[in-house]
Amino acid sequence: MLCTYNCFSDLSNLTTGHSLLSYAESCTSSSPTLELAINWVNNCRTYHPECRELQKEEKWWPTRLIDIGDEGDGKWKLVSLLEKPQPPPSYMTLSYRWGSKNNFRLLKNNLYSFQNGLPIAELPRTFQDACSVAWRFSVKFLWIDALCIIQDCNEDWSRESAAMRLVYANAFCNLAAVASTDPHGGLFRSRNTEDLKPSIVRAALDKSTPPKDYYAVDSDYTNRQLLDKELLKRGWVFQERLLSPRVLYFADKQVFWECFTEQRCETFPHGIPPLGRSKSQCLSVITGPGKIALAVDKRPAVEIARKWEELVQDYTDCELTKASDRLHAIEGVADLFRKAFHDTYTFGLWKAELSRQLGFYVKSPRKDLSSHYVAPSWSWASLQSPVEFEPHSCWPDTTVHVSVLDLNRIEGTLTLRGHLFTAKIDKESRYNLVSDYARIHAQIYPDRIGEQVNMPEIITLLPLISHWSLSGPMTGLGCLVLEPILVTVSRYYRRIAYIKFAQGQDLAFFGMTVLADGSAKIGKMAPSIISLM
Repeated sequence: MLCTYNCFSDLSNLTTGHSLLSYAESCTSSSPTLELAINWVNNCRTYHPECRELQKEEKWWPTRLIDIGDEGDGKWKLVSLLEKPQPPPSYMTLSYRWGSKNNFRLLKNNLYSFQNGLPIAELPRTFQDACSVAWRFSVKFLWIDALCIIQDCNEDWSRESAAMRLVYANAFCNLAAVASTDPHGGLFRSRNTEDLKPSIVRAALDKSTPPKDYYAVDSDYTNRQLLDKELLKRGWVFQERLLSPRVLYFADKQVFWECFTEQRCETFPHGIPPLGRSKSQCLSVITGPGKIALAVDKRPAVEIARKWEELVQDYTDCELTKASDRLHAIEGVADLFRKAFHDTYTFGLWKAELSRQLGFYVKSPRKDLSSHYVAPSWSWASLQSPVEFEPHSCWPDTTVHVSVLDLNRIEGTLTLRGHLFTAKIDKESRYNLVSDYARIHAQIYPDRIGEQVNMPEIITLLPLISHWSLSGPMTGLGCLVLEPILVTVSRYYRRIAYIKFAQGQDLAFFGMTVLADGSAKIGKMAPSIISLM
């Protein structure tokens, strides 16, 4: 693997030399490390009003919390907060990988014993370490999903999972077990403190200057050290990270800090160099969910919708143990957007921008791990692969060629008005269409593995979005590829692929003409009314 390094002659604004590292100890549980983390949290709570934005609602607390008492008590117990405690208790949350051995969880048959109290020493190591960190922060309560949601009760799980936004938004801080693969791996790690120091290289910028020492910092530092780790690729953790105003990441070599304002770590305790992805990019081009709420009156709906699409692109690249969680695991973030968007959210898309947001496609289909129904075919949530949205769809030089007539959220049926065309796939190239007079260049993106091979020779196309250059003719068109559903009424279809045409001259096939302003218009063909399922 090739790494690119950026060199700095001075890191004084990021780290006070190696003053911290001179007394950093060989484990991330050391007092200097946790004292540094306490300083980060206190600084955020004191000086970052934007990091408190999500907590400005009426005081809220979870249904249940884990009471860990004082250090040395040796017992924990599950407490129900059905009555309103005043003031609401301060609690920490935990992000971790469940793994295949997470048998320590709240069930109907052990609810009483959890409420009665059990030894902390019997908890999985990661949970024990979370207790240790909480005590250092003088916090006596934890929220851990495995212990606070009744795992074999669908009603309880549905109710509590719907409250995830508030659970994480109102937490004192979230702890992330980055270095562990399951609850037994623990938060803390032994390390060689020399690994924390930035590398030093001696070099001359040119022949006329003498060589000097430079700090060499990996240009992809945050990604390689933290964001590319397996925990951060989990779908549920993706949401937990976005919703938590403050996160402490316990990685394999050091502790990282992230809030809606800044990122820090032990190597760079005053701020990680602005290399690689910026803070906003780390949060899927969201500078902080609170800032969306703050700026809602200043941002047009289409811009907020585009932020959502960028977030979904990152989210769908994450992994879920259960395919059925595809919508559940992002519901908390959707709830946040709902407050900013003031729009109807349905199956992962927004009603105000629905016709435009149908323009997603799959570049690298993955094999479906489950046939469980999650969403209708017109939603990205029906797929188990990473999706991308048409990047041009929100630009002013774009025309949307369908209109939404009705949305049945119960049946998952979307009724559209648009123009249907049939086309024949070139037998010699699955990436071209043929007509009686020409071969049309196209790029077909099947929604699932196998659908390109099994795609019928004659396909039905629904032109969705065209875009053009402000200085020239139309340059592209995106269409849904549809398959009729064999029901009594012939206007029902399901989506099976997306297709792109990049050559404007090939689009005469659709009877499209370019108007004086550069936009595209489909010819005199009468539109059809269809329903997607």
